[in-house]
Amino acid sequence: MSGFFGIRLSRHLKKMMKYMRYVFNDHFILVCVFLLGGLGFYYSQVLKTLPRNFVWGRPIVVVFWLVVLQIGRIATLAAEADKVFILPKEPEMNAYLNRALRYSFWLPLVALFLLGGMSMPLVVVSTGWAFSTFLYFIVMLGILKSSHLRLQKYELYQISERAYGQWFVLWLVTSLLAIVLSLYVLPVVGPLVALGQAVFFYSILNKKEQAVSLDWENMIRKEKNRMHRIYQFIHLFTDVPEISSSVKRRKFLDPLLSKIKKTSQNTYLYLYARSFLRGSEYSGLFIRLVLVAGVILFFLKEFWISMGVSVLFVYLIGFQLIPIYTQFDYMVMTHLYPVSDKQKKQAVSTLITVLLFVAALLFSVFVLIALPDLKESLMVIGALLVEVFLFAKFYVPYRLKKMEA
Repeated sequence: MSGFFGIRLSRHLKKMMKYMRYVFNDHFILVCVFLLGGLGFYYSQVLKTLPRNFVWGRPIVVVFWLVVLQIGRIATLAAEADKVFILPKEPEMNAYLNRALRYSFWLPLVALFLLGGMSMPLVVVSTGWAFSTFLYFIVMLGILKSSHLRLQKYELYQISERAYGQWFVLWLVTSLLAIVLSLYVLPVVGPLVALGQAVFFYSILNKKEQAVSLDWENMIRKEKNRMHRIYQFIHLFTDVPEISSSVKRRKFLDPLLSKIKKTSQNTYLYLYARSFLRGSEYSGLFIRLVLVAGVILFFLKEFWISMGVSVLFVYLIGFQLIPIYTQFDYMVMTHLYPVSDKQKKQAVSTLITVLLFVAALLFSVFVLIALPDLKESLMVIGALLVEVFLFAKFYVPYRLKKMEA
């Protein structure tokens, strides 16, 4: 069964790699560079203002590390048909799940290494210890995460929610104890406590699992939920067949559609606007990007970083909305409309202009709140308005022409 998991893992990774080329494109990498650079600069400036032996530093790190330990779920790669075709192999499923456990450990470990390293300057300021103590902390966090994944494996068996809750509380308390001792006593104490926790969890849970059967329905449901979260993230960058967009009535938005005159010149404008307001694909994308950018801009106090983030997100929103142009290409009736393609392009350009203007307006509100200098805020707002005009006037027609080529 361990080899069977290897076959599934190979197919899974091959599928994910096809999507990753759309996710890690130039635009996403550029946004990450700006965001990480801005957050790093802001973080360094805050650290400079903190006094040595900052009292609240250690409690903040304790809470942060406990939250970071929640990253990562066991990837069983279970399928709906397993409860029928793999059921006879249940006595051998332990080897399958152990292989899944080992695979699921590496991605959270990378996240722990990066986020733990990011928190180290605060640890140094709060404790006065050297950066070399990071080795003890990352070993501790890695062992604690291993126990957390082991507990997730135990949850896949036929146990009560109360039993799992008791074990989770025990893991949380012992993890808290390990982190607190490592930060308040000696860094080397944390890995020792974490190792004791891991030995206890692995030995006891192995015995308990031998007395119960797998909960196939629960395992399949959890894997579906895990993959759905991954597909939702990928869906921000490209279409994902595994996620079907839903359509809702949203009657309260009808007044917005009534603003469009019912004339033949506005045929496609009405269709695109109706599709955007009632569909979840593009409207959800628009709302998510606006919210993410709004939260970031709200906490940025630097003029150039706010300028870069706001301009980048307006571009990203517009870039992601352009594929709406092909929304009705599959409908035969639209090809019979006595409407020229020029009007179709104009409708897309108009819709994107309005939506980018709304986004720019919302970003302007956040910038006015966050930036201390009104003159700098007005400069960001002016840059956004210019960008919306240039994007709609030149870039959208260029992209549409390229899509038809």
